[in-house]
Amino acid sequence: MIIRLTKEQKGLLIEETRKKYPIEACGVLFGDRSSKETVVRKIMVAHNILKSSTNFQIDPEDFLKALYEAEKEGMQLIGFFHSHPAPPHASMTDVRYMRLWPENIWLIISSLDNSVSAYQIVENKARRPQIGIDNRS
Repeated sequence: MIIRLTKEQKGLLIEETRKKYPIEACGVLFGDRSSKETVVRKIMVAHNILKSSTNFQIDPEDFLKALYEAEKEGMQLIGFFHSHPAPPHASMTDVRYMRLWPENIWLIISSLDNSVSAYQIVENKARRPQIGIDNRS
């Protein structure tokens, strides 16, 4: 499995992480999914209602509004993103919540060095799909 992002989308994730630091940035990913790849088409930046540097919770109203809009645009929910004030490794808390959304992508962005990692629960195990950055607009 490969996750496809544009350079602009990756830049948005990094910029949002930088702007929100030390609070965890967070949001929702919409796009298309097949058996071989997941393509991010839209990133919805959300408000972290916990205002925490170690945890996040997306505002439920923001989430529902974004989900409704994305569905009207023909996109599906494909995952979430959030930042860590550490390397972009999934924490035990992350994995616990990933299990509630199996097959969805979780992008984690490090506020230390702007690195990005992807995670996905497949067959009840955390996997690290490859991230492909491309030039599509």
